Amino acid sequence: MSTTKDAPDLQLDFVEIVEPRLWISTSYKNTYVDADPTALFDVDNPGVGWFDCGTIRAARLPVTKDVFEHMQGVPKTSRKFWEVGRTAQITFNTADLSPYVEALLMGQTLFNTTAGSGTSVAASAANIGSLLTDGTRRRKYIVTRDYMPTPALAEYDIVVCASNTNASLKDSYNIAVVESANATRVTLADSGFPVDPVLGDTLAHVKAIEFIDSMGSDQVRSALLFYDSVVSGGNVKIQYALYFPKIRNYAGGDFDLKDGAEPYDVGITFSSQAVNMTYGDGSTGYNFYKKWVLQF
Repeated sequence: MSTTKDAPDLQLDFVEIVEPRLWISTSYKNTYVDADPTALFDVDNPGVGWFDCGTIRAARLPVTKDVFEHMQGVPKTSRKFWEVGRTAQITFNTADLSPYVEALLMGQTLFNTTAGSGTSVAASAANIGSLLTDGTRRRKYIVTRDYMPTPALAEYDIVVCASNTNASLKDSYNIAVVESANATRVTLADSGFPVDPVLGDTLAHVKAIEFIDSMGSDQVRSALLFYDSVVSGGNVKIQYALYFPKIRNYAGGDFDLKDGAEPYDVGITFSSQAVNMTYGDGSTGYNFYKKWVLQF
């Protein structure tokens, strides 16, 4: 059977997916620690506060044990050993330059300087009047109500979506780039906003995005790494997932801009911290992640 690693045939009934997807939350979310998931992670309708960091490359998940071994006799033989420490990391490369992705990976927070000022909905912003049917469309095609921002949005403008208060617009990670705009609709580039807008949210023009990364301010996040391993007739049959409830950026890192013959990328290392988890069999214990396989 061919796989996506070696001459894939897209007409095959079964295709192995080898590139994982990474989703990160804006804050520490203990969502799956005390419960087992019953449905696959839906990228079209993710949970609140989860952001897609795209396909990643060369993912490694090393777990290191520190074991003390007691040896006796001549010659010495192992009589007893016990675990005295354990660490876990997530290491991977990505080439995504989206502002929210960089902030999530680096442990930073965002500060958006919008075109307007004050807590009211100013002429530089517009309310979302209706939502299209599904996540893919409602994140790319934004239907506004009453009026468009002034000055009018143009191609390549950066926009942010959030509730219509000054604070939420300035710290929102829901950022996209304009592809085109008319009197009542804004079409966003690529897949649009990373998460669904909410009816009544405000669409505002962003003049600048600052990455707040003062020393000692590394944010605690949660991460979900998953991949679909078998597809049959276009339908997912098996999904592998690893949920890390508590991670921090461990080694810093920033984008490595190379020449035209080699793609840019950035190497990221997260340190995972153990939390007390409840497993499906009812037992509890400290661990770095929960891992499961779901079939459909």
